[in-house]
Amino acid sequence: MTQKEPIWNWNYKNIVFSKYSIILGIIIGISSLIRFYYFPFDVPLNSDALYYFWYSSEIYQIGTLPNNWTPTNNGWPIFVSIFFSIINSEDILELMEIQRMISTIISISITIPVYFLCKKFVERKFAIIGAVLIAFEPRLMINSFFGITDPLYLLLILTSLTLFLHSNQKIVYFSFVLVALSSLVRSEGIVFFVGMLIIFFIRYRKEKLRIILKYILIIGIFGITILPVSLYQLDTTGTEGIVIRAAGSIEQLIEEDKKIGNEENDLVLGLEILIKYLIWIMIPNFIIFIPLGIFLIFKKRTIENISIIILSAIMLIPAFYAYFIPALDTRYLYILLPMFSILAVLSIQKITINKPQTNLIIVIIISAIIFSSIIFYEYKKIDYDHEKESFEIIQKISPIIDGTNLLYPETSYFKTVKTLQQWPENPSNMKFDISTLSTNEYISIEEFIFNSKELGLSHIIIDNNLNREKFLTEIFFDETKYPYLKKIYDSKDDGYIYHVKVFEIDYDLFKKEQRILNSNE
Repeated sequence: MTQKEPIWNWNYKNIVFSKYSIILGIIIGISSLIRFYYFPFDVPLNSDALYYFWYSSEIYQIGTLPNNWTPTNNGWPIFVSIFFSIINSEDILELMEIQRMISTIISISITIPVYFLCKKFVERKFAIIGAVLIAFEPRLMINSFFGITDPLYLLLILTSLTLFLHSNQKIVYFSFVLVALSSLVRSEGIVFFVGMLIIFFIRYRKEKLRIILKYILIIGIFGITILPVSLYQLDTTGTEGIVIRAAGSIEQLIEEDKKIGNEENDLVLGLEILIKYLIWIMIPNFIIFIPLGIFLIFKKRTIENISIIILSAIMLIPAFYAYFIPALDTRYLYILLPMFSILAVLSIQKITINKPQTNLIIVIIISAIIFSSIIFYEYKKIDYDHEKESFEIIQKISPIIDGTNLLYPETSYFKTVKTLQQWPENPSNMKFDISTLSTNEYISIEEFIFNSKELGLSHIIIDNNLNREKFLTEIFFDETKYPYLKKIYDSKDDGYIYHVKVFEIDYDLFKKEQRILNSNE
C-alpha cells in the first residue's frame, strides 16, 4: 500500500529531495561506514573470488575476452574488468582489493531497490525499515567482502523486480533486460525470468492474442541480451553456460526424483537442509515478523502480492537443487532476504499503524535492527586476522611443498601465492603445481599416504583445529608417534597465533615401517 505523506523538500537547482530520500541516504552512509570499518584490507583473494579475478585480470591485460577459457557465469568478472581498465594499476594486491571493494559497494547499493520495492507494499516510513533490514543484514555484510557474484546478482534481480512492478509497460520490458544480465552473473537468473513470465501472463492475460506478441518480444529481449555471451561461450568452450546449464540441472533433478533408495533419501535430506537454512537465515531480524507477513501477503490478491509469492516459491528451486547435491551454503537463499523484508514491513505496518507515537516505535525498531545485526555479525564474521596469517604461512611454506593434504580453507591460499608469484603472467598461462588432496575418505594417515604418493603427496600440513580428521589431530598433538613424518615448519617459531605444523614424508622410512607392521600381522 502506498499513500501520499507530507514531504519536506530541499530544492536546489531543480533537485528535490524528500525527507525519506535523506533518511535513506543516511542509512546507506551508516551502512557504508560499518562495512568499511570491517573491510579486510591487505587480505588477498582466494577460492571462487580468485577464480573470477584470473578472468577479470586477463581481460584487463589482453584488452579482450580470452579465447581459450571462460567461467560458466562470466558476467561478474567481465564487469570487474571494466574497473581494472579504468584504474589501470599494475599492483596485483591493489586489483584484488578493488574487486572486493566493488562487491562491497554494490552490496550497499542493494538497499535502494529494496526501499522502492517495499514502497509498493507499505507507506514510505515503513519502507525505510525494509531498507534498514537489508542495509545491515549481517550475512550480506559478510558476503560482500568475498568479492564474488552475489551482490551484483542481487542488485540486478531486485532492480528488475522493482521495474517489473511498474505501471509503465516500457519500463516493464526493460526489467527483462536486467534479469537477462543477472543470468550472465549467475545462471539462477533464468529461473527468476521464468517466474516473471508467469506473473506477466497473470498480469496481462485479458489481452488475449496480444499477449502472445508480448511474449515473443520479451523472449526476444532476453535472448538478444544473452546472445553475445552465449555465442562466445560456445566458441570458447563448446557449451553454453546459461540456458543449457539450467536445463541440464532441471533434467538431472527430475531423473533423480524418479529413482528410489539412496537417491530418494538424498531428496529428503535436501528438503531438510532447505527448511533448516530457511529458518536460519531469518535470524536475527526476520523470524519474528515472517509468520504474520505471510498471512498478510496471501490475504490480499494484488499483482504485487502474487508476484512476491510466485517468485519466492520459484527461487526455492535452485536452492533445493544446491542442497540436494548437497552444497551446504546459505547464500543460495539470499535472494529471499528482500522478500523477507517485504513480509517484515507488512507485519510492522499492520501492528503499529494505528498506535500512538508510531514514528518513535519505528525509530526503536530500526535501532534494534542495527544493534542485533552488528551483534550477529560479530558472532558470525570471518576472522580476517586468521586469514592474513594463513596466507603468510602458506607463502612461507609453498616453495618446499609439491603436494599436501587439503586443509580447507587455509590451503586454498596456495593458488593465491602462485598467482602472486607469477604475476603479471596471464592467468591462463600460470602454473599451479602444488596439489592438495582430500583426506575425507580415509580413516588413518597410513592409508592416506599409501594411496596418495602417486598423486604427488610430499608433505602433511596440520593445524590446531580440533574439527579436522581424528588422525590428523593425533599427529598434531603427538608428532613423535610417527617417525616417518619429519617436522620442517612450526608457525609458533615465527610468532603466529595460528598454529600450523608441516611434516615432510620420509617414504623410505614409511615403507620400512609398513613392512614391519605387515610382518607382525
